[in-house]
Amino acid sequence: MEQENKKVVTVFLTRYHSTFSDFIYYATGRGYTHASIAIDDENEYYYSFNIKGFRKEYPKRHKRRDKKSIIYRLSVSADSYEKIVKRIQEIDQNKEKFHYSRLGVLLCLLHIPARFKNRYFCSQFVTELLQLTGEIELDKSASLYLPNELPALLERQQCLCGIVWDSV
Repeated sequence: MEQENKKVVTVFLTRYHSTFSDFIYYATGRGYTHASIAIDDENEYYYSFNIKGFRKEYPKRHKRRDKKSIIYRLSVSADSYEKIVKRIQEIDQNKEKFHYSRLGVLLCLLHIPARFKNRYFCSQFVTELLQLTGEIELDKSASLYLPNELPALLERQQCLCGIVWDSV
């Protein structure tokens, strides 16, 4: 595929600080606790799910960045990119119907795949979007990936452009 037909999506992994994030942090080996995805070239904002539901996040605006963060850039076909954009737009236009899935996180910790209508946790959302491309090879259901597991998944993908920023 020609380089001009490629688009870039960016995955941002970080360590959030909240009671629930602290639980995830200690339960999953003290790594990343939040995942989000950007589709704009400047990475001004990222899309994800948090306790408040579907959100557009602006990590650059936060005065205090966590020391444990990493940014991956993935090169995907224009068609794959459009699939991701379309899905994000669908969710954004109906965001009041979408909610965070704490139960999904707990089932993920128990290694039980589960998909609930209009409910996501952050890394499930990011992984499902990447899976839409058909260019990302998953070892298991998207509902079984927590943020701390995404580096191993992303680093072995053919479409990985590189790690743009790593504060670990």
